[in-house]
Amino acid sequence: MVCTKCGLDRALDEFPRNKRGPYGRHWYCKACHSIQNRASRARNGGARKYHIKRRYGLSLEDFDALLAMQGFLCPICLKRPAVHVDHDHSTGTVRGVLCEMCNGGLGQFRDNPATIESAIAYLERPGGDV
Repeated sequence: MVCTKCGLDRALDEFPRNKRGPYGRHWYCKACHSIQNRASRARNGGARKYHIKRRYGLSLEDFDALLAMQGFLCPICLKRPAVHVDHDHSTGTVRGVLCEMCNGGLGQFRDNPATIESAIAYLERPGGDV
């Protein structure tokens, strides 16, 4: 297979896996792939910074300010470090930064306050150990 970056004809196992690429491999070889990744990290300041900016529209400074405002803890459980950006899936508005457990919990409840209230009522009912 010929690398589209360097133009060299290389063995198939010298190309990173990519299910959308020809033969299930990437279009450029591992050596060129590494060069491309290093350039991207240098240009974007790393994968995390790129992800937070692209997905949520937050600069790393905005993210750090939000974390500091929350005291670096999850605002729901107040126990674990906040690391995951929480956002409203219908509007895209960022609500805060949560720990992995609380962020996953909201996702399991589909961000539906009525369902969360039902869960609270269930937990608070007497005789819960049926």
